[in-house]
Amino acid sequence: MGQLDRVWCQNRLSLATKLRIYTKCVLAVGLHGAETWTSLKEDSRRLQAFHMTCQRRILGIRWNDFITNRAVSDSTNLPSILSTVATRRHSIFGHICRLPDCTSAHMSLELAVNTRSGDTPHHAWNRPAGRPRTTWMSQIVRGGTLDSADDAWAVAEDQSTWRAL
Repeated sequence: MGQLDRVWCQNRLSLATKLRIYTKCVLAVGLHGAETWTSLKEDSRRLQAFHMTCQRRILGIRWNDFITNRAVSDSTNLPSILSTVATRRHSIFGHICRLPDCTSAHMSLELAVNTRSGDTPHHAWNRPAGRPRTTWMSQIVRGGTLDSADDAWAVAEDQSTWRAL
């Protein structure tokens, strides 16, 4: 962050320019491939903390200034980093859903949707003991207003409806 701190301290750059540099350079690199991540609660917390720390540095707010995260977000007008990841995740889901049926990505996603709805390809599969791990597919369903992976698949086939979600 040494070089970026010099950019954030520049008085000749406007806040809008600094925020554009942050979104185009820092977030683009930091969220590379985020649409494929299966993020845990701790991961989400750390991402949000990083996002707020960067915004505070851009605004020149020190840790002892006692300014709330809400006030920082209101002054930068940047979306939450978690909503950005969720938007990317839904975008890639819809894109893969609309690929031709013979594409391997489409076939594997369709298999995941069918498996989630109870249609297992092998009846000898046993789930390991304990709570099931959070999957990428469960984050797609939980992140939207849909009840199941089948509903998400049906809606994602129509691009305009999927984007409206």
